[in-house]
Amino acid sequence: MIYKITLFDANCPSCTSGTASFFTEDIDEFERNYFSDENVEWGKLEAQKERYFRSKAGENVTDYYSDDPELNIFQYAEYGTIEKRRTFHYKDKIFELHNGFLIPSHIYAAEATVELAQIAFKKHPDEEGEKYLAARYSLRGVCCEDTFGSNKSKFSDCTPYGNAIIKTCYPEDLPYKGEKEDYADCKLSTFAWVELYQSCFKGNHVNGYEIEEPTEEQLAWIMRDIPGDAG
Repeated sequence: MIYKITLFDANCPSCTSGTASFFTEDIDEFERNYFSDENVEWGKLEAQKERYFRSKAGENVTDYYSDDPELNIFQYAEYGTIEKRRTFHYKDKIFELHNGFLIPSHIYAAEATVELAQIAFKKHPDEEGEKYLAARYSLRGVCCEDTFGSNKSKFSDCTPYGNAIIKTCYPEDLPYKGEKEDYADCKLSTFAWVELYQSCFKGNHVNGYEIEEPTEEQLAWIMRDIPGDAG
């Protein structure tokens, strides 16, 4: 069983809009994390939460300016599977990310794991289903490099500003600015698969995506929920 959750994309700047889809095999974990009291209060998700549970109850409800059933918030595929996946590891790496206005920011991680997967969203056993390339990631020793002013080359804690599918575990006594070693115990990870691409493969291409190590530009897209629209 694979669940697909389609919500308003918080990464879009105010001049544009769209939706983002997330996948999970554990809907209870998704709801517990996404609709945590902290997320709902910080992200003002009360109305979105109400729409989500109406959709889960069977009503066609979207989180966008359309009632297109394809955008229905809560969907599931009884025969959905993760068909293939690959994991990539990085150490002592700075990722250049971009917010919705394409302004760059530099995120440092002592260790990073990025996992790519092909998800077959099959509602019936005899269909190929829609195939999605999705990603999830975790960062340890994560912090944000300050590249401006007198604090250039200093670091600060990394606060995600995008869609609320990231959970963090940070110590309480972090400095306002410091060295990257000061953030060694900071951890950040997604709790759902983030959609990258979607297609319907047929004929000779029925096996779907070739999963290769992501480029720097693709890593920036995968981690776009860290800077969000304006972070």
